[in-house]
Amino acid sequence: MKINTAIREQLQVSNSILETIGDTPLVKLKHIPLNSTCEVFAKLESFNPSGSIKDRTAYNILQKAIEAGELKKGDTVIESSSGNMAIGLAQACLLLDLKLIVVVDPKLNKATEQLLQTYGATIEMVTEPLEEGGFLGARLAKVKELLKTTENSFWSNQYGNLNNPLTHQQTTKEIYEALAGNLDYLFVATSTCGTLMGCASYIKEHHPKTKVIAVDAVGSVLFGGEAGPRNIPGHGAGVNSQFLNENYIYDFIKVNDLECAMGCWELLKKESILVGGSSGAIISAFHKYESQLEEGARCALLLSDGGNRYLDTIYNQEWLLKNIPGVYDSLTPIGGWKIKPASEFSVAIIGLGPKGLYGLERLLATIKASKIENQIHIHLYNKNHFFGAGDVYKTNQPSYLKMNFANEKIDIRPKSKPEPITNRLSSYVSWLSEYLGEEESSLLKKFSSRSTVGKYLSYCFEILVAEAPKNVKFHEHTEEVIDISKRGELLKIETLSSSEKKEIVIVNHLLLTTGHAGNRTSSLEKENTSYINFIYPVSKKLSPVQANSVVAIKGMGLTFIDAALALTEGRGGSFLGKAEEMRYIKSGDEPQLIYPYSRSGALMIPRVGEMPASPSLRFFTAEKINKLKKSSAFKFNFIEELLPLIKKEFTYRYYKLAFKNVRENLNNSLAYDEMKAQIEVFHLKHPTEKKFSFKELKDPFSDSEKYNSFTANHYLEETLKQVSLGNKSPLLAAISAWHDISPIFNDIYSFGGLTATSHQIFDTDYAPFFNRISYGPPLENMYKILALAKAGILDFTFGKSPKIEKSINHQLVLRNSLENLSEQVEIDHHIDARIPKMNLKTDCSPLYQNLLKSGMVRPFQNLNAEDNYFTGGIDLTENGNPIDKEGNIIENITAYGTPTEGVTFDNDTLSRSRNDFGSIWASNAVKTINKINKN
Repeated sequence: MKINTAIREQLQVSNSILETIGDTPLVKLKHIPLNSTCEVFAKLESFNPSGSIKDRTAYNILQKAIEAGELKKGDTVIESSSGNMAIGLAQACLLLDLKLIVVVDPKLNKATEQLLQTYGATIEMVTEPLEEGGFLGARLAKVKELLKTTENSFWSNQYGNLNNPLTHQQTTKEIYEALAGNLDYLFVATSTCGTLMGCASYIKEHHPKTKVIAVDAVGSVLFGGEAGPRNIPGHGAGVNSQFLNENYIYDFIKVNDLECAMGCWELLKKESILVGGSSGAIISAFHKYESQLEEGARCALLLSDGGNRYLDTIYNQEWLLKNIPGVYDSLTPIGGWKIKPASEFSVAIIGLGPKGLYGLERLLATIKASKIENQIHIHLYNKNHFFGAGDVYKTNQPSYLKMNFANEKIDIRPKSKPEPITNRLSSYVSWLSEYLGEEESSLLKKFSSRSTVGKYLSYCFEILVAEAPKNVKFHEHTEEVIDISKRGELLKIETLSSSEKKEIVIVNHLLLTTGHAGNRTSSLEKENTSYINFIYPVSKKLSPVQANSVVAIKGMGLTFIDAALALTEGRGGSFLGKAEEMRYIKSGDEPQLIYPYSRSGALMIPRVGEMPASPSLRFFTAEKINKLKKSSAFKFNFIEELLPLIKKEFTYRYYKLAFKNVRENLNNSLAYDEMKAQIEVFHLKHPTEKKFSFKELKDPFSDSEKYNSFTANHYLEETLKQVSLGNKSPLLAAISAWHDISPIFNDIYSFGGLTATSHQIFDTDYAPFFNRISYGPPLENMYKILALAKAGILDFTFGKSPKIEKSINHQLVLRNSLENLSEQVEIDHHIDARIPKMNLKTDCSPLYQNLLKSGMVRPFQNLNAEDNYFTGGIDLTENGNPIDKEGNIIENITAYGTPTEGVTFDNDTLSRSRNDFGSIWASNAVKTINKINKN
């Protein structure tokens, strides 16, 4: 290789080291692009005299301050810096006869610290991050404190001094001069965003066709990101930038610490260029974006510094293994790994609602009980920052969105061993008592808002993180996971960041609790913007519904009630009075009419805090079910073998209390037929007592021709009258039977214990029914629904199986499908208020679409000799492990909660015991750690 003597001949003598700043080389990277038609050039800012692009910024800011009379010899410059800006200032201050105080944090590497001391700078270190703003916020607070106490001080303020971005007009100009003005893309890393915005503003003015791609860090708050831990300094920001104008930026890419390290080592291996962390991030970001580049695109990468100051971090194998999870399996240093990772173990929980929280609690308890000493990295993924609460229990939702569980039913504490890691975890009632300052006894049998329960769950999450064993390190990812794939015996997790680029993490074990994707949208709905297919968060999703509009709501369950209250009470309306005397006072901002509808036309039966005392099951007992089971492979016919027992149990419970209410006794020892005879005598003696009918309970409007708004309102009034009896309500006593039956039924239902045909019948016809009668809203909210009906806002005219069509003038029309009725009404908005169900084949999130496509999972199907039934769920083992398309068990993934729907039954979000795959996962993860240690 010949030395370019022509360039050497052009070199001139400089009057000071500061005059050598700038005019850094632009090097063509021949081995980085995977697309051979793409040209990539690196602007190597490490060629500045102190080794980084911050030489330009530091000198320009000081020079402009001196020219403006703001700074003179002997004055003290103060700055917050993670490294490069500090060194640039130190070099310049020494030559310009200025003192320098640099505020740093513990991320400062040793090489930078030694350089600063050598240049004569004073180092002030902050040791604790601020709750909001992190270490950067703490550093800036210290700077402001020093400015008040230091005479003749000047803040160079790289975060807000406009001479920072103005410096990089020249930097960008150099790139264009070297490339004869021909550039399609410029990739620039973020920090203060001075460099980024200096480049972007020059491009906007002089070369507007060039696209600026910002490269930001995962854990940076820029571009709407959530603050999180970052181990590699100088990239991203813990506070928002004063310079950033996103209108100047074509796109941005988020890169994590592992990808930074991978990019650094790739550039060293392929091009023999040693760079710092943010430059490695640009290499990885370029690869993420490469598939979107046009053929023949010309790209420049602004590489801010060299790698000399990272020899004890990014280029130190021991540091990499200690601080960058997954690095051992993701990159190989030149010459190979000289040391092995010290028994490091990584797990992930995808979905940090209650089920994810329960899984985390069990994992930490099992780690502590097993006395595991390995370094354990726990990656926590949630689509929003409500870790522990998840989507359903977000802490910022309106207070009128209520729980359908009484307060005393909520408790994060497990009933199984091992013990939790801390006794600071308490029951919800105990926490609520302290939170509200009320006696625990006054909170029993009451229903809280979902947001308050969310605060309890978030509090429990914070306690677990704070009290976790010292060898556990948490990594919070506010991202949506879009794919999981195998990498040998490990698992690779890919996320869709807010920049729509992937972030990759490698783990040993994974708990999967996320599932629902929202309701499926029909072709008619896609064509019409007046459709709202998911209502949460209600204030945002329902905002298109205007005052005095006409609205149809599909579904009459809990989500319908949330929607109805959001459109009325949530818009300033109010309810006065209690129970049947309650009335609604309009605000004028609610819809004129709301038409709810469902297949059955029946509303949910509400819950009360004090339910009737329940006798033991008589007919649907585990003992009797086992007698019916003819072999281990036996499948039950739900309609023929189980439903008759359920009907008997409901009847028995109803009349046991009905008899008691009139001071009579239903004989427990009687056979069912004998019991029916006693019931007939009971009604002869008490003709005004309401007869129980399971058929009427299931389908109160079986005679569709008699369904109208009046009959629906009357049914609601009668139901509320019966339920308001509380512990004296025979109706509630009957319904309570399902609560005791369902654990036994879950064991039958799970993993295909019903015949295929009856399984489908149950899912379609009976699961919605049992949900409607057993998991209704608090009684107060159903009285609100009645008040809205009385106020003429809720109208049930089209409540049972109407048709929704588009008229000739493209208006949505709701029309009765009943033969004897011809009503129809034009509607302005259609809201889907059904609980979304996961269907792996037709309606699931991008994560499950990708898992199905890659063969990591396969659909569960219930097979028997006569028929088969695809439930929509994932095929799982009885330990919750997915089964891939080849029939192999993926033992290091466990599904829990929503992802097990269709395979197991009744995955109540707050239940700690039902289908508890979280405990199984925690136990198996720790067994794997012990196995690794033995090997």
